[in-house]
Amino acid sequence: MAVRTLEPTEINVLVVDDEEDVAEVIQHFFEQVGYNVTVACDGYEALRMATPEIDLILLDIMLPGFDGFEVCRRLRSRIETERIPIIFFSAKSEDEDQIRGLMAGGDDYLTKPVSPKVILAHARAVLRRSGVEESKTLIVDDLTIYEEEYRVSCDGEDLGVTLTEFELLQYLVRHPRKAFKRQHLLQAIWEDAMMVTERTVDAHIKNLREKLGPYASHIQTVRGVGYRFVYDASDTTPLEPAQA
Repeated sequence: MAVRTLEPTEINVLVVDDEEDVAEVIQHFFEQVGYNVTVACDGYEALRMATPEIDLILLDIMLPGFDGFEVCRRLRSRIETERIPIIFFSAKSEDEDQIRGLMAGGDDYLTKPVSPKVILAHARAVLRRSGVEESKTLIVDDLTIYEEEYRVSCDGEDLGVTLTEFELLQYLVRHPRKAFKRQHLLQAIWEDAMMVTERTVDAHIKNLREKLGPYASHIQTVRGVGYRFVYDASDTTPLEPAQA
């Protein structure tokens, strides 16, 4: 099986759910990590929107028009869509429903309610099994984070960040818009978190911002909480829940 390495922005996901609020939550969460997401609200629309450019389909079962089982069977019968990975996510939780979904051609089955984080984890696993790997390079404007090299460059120039600065930046970038308390960052980044104070986080953020130069504004201070990273430095939308 050939492996395709794609930037998150090159991964196209189709969410099929007639519950608008559920679809919007999933769409927002997946877009925050860089995926391209389109939404279909019924079985007919799902079949129309499922083109060969789609890399993954998140498919509800109880839909207007064709239900999810029928949508999956029809997609598997088409040469151009037969290999698109499909994850069922449905309130139908009986064993028979899960078996039916997998027998119809589904690659995975999740039972609602399920958090977007869990859906994303299963999506990444299914994509890997289908031969799609996410790039280990994160790009924000002209800022490039080479995850396998522990290196950050800006406009092509290496910034010379330390290992701790790299891990701190990587952690924030991998969780965009979430506000993290200093204590949480200490526990996530520092092995000897009990031996250092929260001021250590402030010092490393200060040094990191100095090295990032014009891109320092992507790291926002959240008053009374800590820090967060935003892809758009002008982003002032409401915060994601702060992490303890």
